[in-house]
Amino acid sequence: MRVRFRVGIYDGEGRRLAKDHFLSYSTSLHRGMRYVLEFKYLEATKWLMLAQDCMEKYLLLGLLNIALGQEREGIDFLQEAQKQEKTTCYIFAVEKPETGSKLFIERIEASLLDSLLSL
Repeated sequence: MRVRFRVGIYDGEGRRLAKDHFLSYSTSLHRGMRYVLEFKYLEATKWLMLAQDCMEKYLLLGLLNIALGQEREGIDFLQEAQKQEKTTCYIFAVEKPETGSKLFIERIEASLLDSLLSL
């Protein structure tokens, strides 16, 4: 499956996390994050939809939808993420391995939507 970009997850200290980090967690949010790191975006979406409402849930759903080419749905999820509280210390990044570029997302702003859609 072709995607516009990859989504990376980093800890509070800036280290890239691997799927092994999430194996011991049983919440829907953490399972969704694990599948994001395995590049199984459709499976990740299923688990994230089951997760409790939080900023991370909707941010990831927005990023995954935009990566998969579903911009309208992605924008809707990102707008919902702005209304939610952050519940983890994770930092998310949009990565383009072929160019070596990364865009770290610390908060959701109008310029983020433009940046994502231009990738």
